[in-house]
Amino acid sequence: MREVEILASQAIGTIAAVLFDLDGTLIDTTALIFESYQHALRTELGTAFDPGALYVGYGQPLPASFRAILGGRGALPADGSADLLVDRLVRTYRAFNVEQHDRLARPFPGVREMLESLRARNVPVGLVTSKTREMALRGLDLMGLGGYFAVRVFMEDSTRHKPNPEPLWLALDRLGLRERLPEVVYVGDSIHDVAAGHAAGVRTAAALWGPFPESSLRELNPTYLLGTPLGVLGLLDRQAS
Repeated sequence: MREVEILASQAIGTIAAVLFDLDGTLIDTTALIFESYQHALRTELGTAFDPGALYVGYGQPLPASFRAILGGRGALPADGSADLLVDRLVRTYRAFNVEQHDRLARPFPGVREMLESLRARNVPVGLVTSKTREMALRGLDLMGLGGYFAVRVFMEDSTRHKPNPEPLWLALDRLGLRERLPEVVYVGDSIHDVAAGHAAGVRTAAALWGPFPESSLRELNPTYLLGTPLGVLGLLDRQAS
């Protein structure tokens, strides 16, 4: 896999800003998230799920995530008890996730270097995540990444969430770039990130260092595939050449 693979027919063009997802893109929380899912499922349902069944919910706010996971396995009750079950799963997930966060979260090699270079080049950088503000800030502080973002959009900041474009549009409004959508790149590791970027009208860069299989990301036809975090700088270098 090359550092940068261009899938769309358009040239690199001007890059006015780069927006990033958090989990699986800037911070390696894959083990934390999957262990939190399995702990909640074992605690509330008495069984763990096959890891492949968890991807359908990965990258969405937790209530939607658990609904997708349970629905994919035919385990979502059809009556009013579904809401209660999802609420229990979310509470159990969050308690475990908070307790285990600092032990299981890890840095991705090259992320800090990439963000430092973007700052040195005066490229506006934004964060758009479905994670709660509290836990996102905790992860950013743990990895020393909190000071790089001109805007930050958390789960609480929008009423609709990825793959809906609303969180991305909010970030672009705060950056004053809503009228320059084709000049913005959204970098994310999940299919929901790519779908949200397409819906928002920005260019999309699929981060292959995250947990999603490359084949599932290719199916959504992102603008770029990036093999490492430093691939973001490769886009800028090509823009300048």
